[in-house]
Amino acid sequence: MDFRRIEMIFLFVFIALNVFLGISFFQSQQVDLATDAGGTTAILADIKRDDIKLPKLSTSTEHGAYLASTKTSTLRQDVGPVKGQTLHFSDANGLTLNATLDSPLSVKTNAAARLQRWVAQADNVAHGSAYTYQKELSTATSYVFAQKIGGHLVNDPHAQLTLHVSDGRLTGYAQTYLTNLVTLRGDVNLCSAQDAVTTLYRENEITSNSKVLWTHLSYTYLLNAKGSTVYVPAWSVGIESQGSKNLTVKKVNAINKTVLKTRSED
Repeated sequence: MDFRRIEMIFLFVFIALNVFLGISFFQSQQVDLATDAGGTTAILADIKRDDIKLPKLSTSTEHGAYLASTKTSTLRQDVGPVKGQTLHFSDANGLTLNATLDSPLSVKTNAAARLQRWVAQADNVAHGSAYTYQKELSTATSYVFAQKIGGHLVNDPHAQLTLHVSDGRLTGYAQTYLTNLVTLRGDVNLCSAQDAVTTLYRENEITSNSKVLWTHLSYTYLLNAKGSTVYVPAWSVGIESQGSKNLTVKKVNAINKTVLKTRSED
């Protein structure tokens, strides 16, 4: 792709994002008014009356910005050092590498720690050191890692490593990789974990007798714009419903405190 085309793509992204931010600003003003009127203390009291259990929620705030990346990936060119695996590429989520180990690896004890060490070795996973283990999103058969780019943790199918474990043995993995991220606007104040949970409750996204297990701040998908994907800082909130151990993850835009719905590809 020539420089002029790249320049035009990002110009389009800037324009589209500015329009989106105008709408987002209006939405955030409405949300803030609703919060001021009801009061966070009153909302937390309502949550308690609905028998919703909460962990200790931070009220501290951080800074973040909108980021963008092109959908191009260098993963196909970067797997040269990887050994002992059969590799297959598909176009899912931009470009996905599906790898099968020639000899499955036993991980029956201390699986998470052993798998993290295995991922960090360059001849096992391309760019393995760029991925961070996500305990809350993992199971006994699926260990999820999120890519960290320039200090930004990205929880998105385009930047993910998922290890497949069967009968205590690592059999293979699926990998996607983002090449770079560009900051579209300057940093702004983000909402707190407590803000995110009260927002979900106010929008009827947390039912009575539920249990909030955890909250995490990372970057997540926001929109597609002419060959680029825009990411936003967002709070992911893990929720367990009454009588069920099933985990539901809800997301809140940390810039404007709006609920992010399930992703759909453009």
